[in-house]
Amino acid sequence: MGTEPSPDSFLIHSGLEIAYASPGFCTLVGAESRAQLVGTTLTDLVTSDSRSPLREQAARIEANDASTLGLTVDLHTDTDQPQRAILVSSLVEWDDTERVQTSVFPITGVDTESRRLLYDQAMDEAPVGITISDPSRPDNPLIHVNDGFRELTGYPQDEVLGQNCRFLQGEATREEPVARMRDAIDAEEPVTVELRNYRKDGSMFWNRVTLVPIRDDAGSVRNWLGYQQDVTAEKRYEQDLSLFKGQVEGSDKAILITDPEGTIDYVNPAFERLTGYTAAEATGLNPRILKSGQQDDAFYAELWETITAGEVWEAELTNQTKQGELFEVKQKIIPVTNGHGEITHFVGIEQDVTERVLTTQTLDVLNRVMRHNLRNALNVIDGHAELLEDEGLDPETRRTSIAAIRDQTASMQETAEKTAKIRSIWDPAETPGTWDRLDMASLVETYQRQYPDADITCTCEGDGDVQVRNAELFKTAMDEAIVNAIEHTDHSPAEVTITVQRDPDADQLRIRVADNGPGIPDLERQVIESGEETPLDHSLGIGLWLLEWITTTLGGELTITDNEPRGSVVTFQMPIGGSNGD
Repeated sequence: MGTEPSPDSFLIHSGLEIAYASPGFCTLVGAESRAQLVGTTLTDLVTSDSRSPLREQAARIEANDASTLGLTVDLHTDTDQPQRAILVSSLVEWDDTERVQTSVFPITGVDTESRRLLYDQAMDEAPVGITISDPSRPDNPLIHVNDGFRELTGYPQDEVLGQNCRFLQGEATREEPVARMRDAIDAEEPVTVELRNYRKDGSMFWNRVTLVPIRDDAGSVRNWLGYQQDVTAEKRYEQDLSLFKGQVEGSDKAILITDPEGTIDYVNPAFERLTGYTAAEATGLNPRILKSGQQDDAFYAELWETITAGEVWEAELTNQTKQGELFEVKQKIIPVTNGHGEITHFVGIEQDVTERVLTTQTLDVLNRVMRHNLRNALNVIDGHAELLEDEGLDPETRRTSIAAIRDQTASMQETAEKTAKIRSIWDPAETPGTWDRLDMASLVETYQRQYPDADITCTCEGDGDVQVRNAELFKTAMDEAIVNAIEHTDHSPAEVTITVQRDPDADQLRIRVADNGPGIPDLERQVIESGEETPLDHSLGIGLWLLEWITTTLGGELTITDNEPRGSVVTFQMPIGGSNGD
């Protein structure tokens, strides 16, 4: 529950009200049970002259004036003689609430043999090295060390008592943390440093040293209490992590590191470029900031179950940038474990595969156009050309063949023009990364002038003025949707209803183009939704693919549904610029 190891005798309290008392502390003060102490105040357990400095210590800790403070007090016991003890206090998380933990170290010199045994047990069972030094003597020598210190350093007690703790320093010990300890001792303030120390056998280890001044009733420093903790494994991890970060800084793949709970600790520059989140913005958040809504809860439940079981997870999915743009990624998440097999971090690697997906789709569609559509058109033209070679062909049949040739030629010309538009999707010069103003009201007026026989209406939330990524390219998609709605209708007049809605909470713009035509066949829609053509399942043209590719390139989503009572609805869901400072 606490962040630092403590002796067997300790208290958890809020203000000075006791919330928990360890069995060791209950024994120390002669309490029959923990319940006898919980709810009472700590000041009730000390003599009157210790209460004021104890209140001050607790208040300073809760106000974060100091991370750790120590105090010498006299505790009431079940005997006539009070027990002198060192109280060391610091903030901890206890039952999800910030509380004060006070570790209690009885001082042996004024106590009975039984209490000396308790003191020795509490000190020796502490899972860290503990030292006590006496600043009243020359060179502030050690006067007590526990078993944890002896195990950590390899030195027996008789070789260290009476010496200053600097005997642990060696060739690789840096002066800076040593100077910080020296300055803190001179200023009589607590300090925590990490430095290289050496065991008796000469082996080096990283030591996290915390020194706490213990004051008497007059406020004078009576002793220095030291905690010594081996953090070599943590340091090695930090060094490995630093090396890892140095290697991934230049990677073109987005990389993030999280703690075991999924909180982001680090992202590399490629992550910033891909997602739009800076390192400062992403750190401390959860990767769910990238959720697009394209995957369901079961998908993420399987992900979490896999990685928390220590297994690598891989998948392709749709994520969302800070600006709301959708992008396809191939993602791998790798659990990182320590020497005990415990998961300490997760490393996520994301590669943007949006371009690869679009390239595959484009090549498949163009292959079908060249292999199927154009070949069929040429066969029709060739067949009618053979008929026209017959000099005895009647005029009506001749006119029919000429019209068929012209229809196929116009169809081929239309396909060629749409194919040329694909270039604007792939050419970086044609698809700048800027956000542009799009005046929907003016755009609808243009359509109304172009198609005076059609009934084109528009409903816009607000003034119809929005910011989209590359307005010119998006207009190409809108043009295609309007042309399809008008030219393919079997009703007169053609009715086209354009609806523009904003979703400011999601930074999204939804543009619906509804018509009263015959509707888009289910097979055509299924092919677009699956993102893949096959020899048996394919679209008849490239118009719908053009809508899909432009929308995807601009970070949006295209959906096609039925209109009521007839016709189709093409919906563009696009990120809105400007709301995130773009």
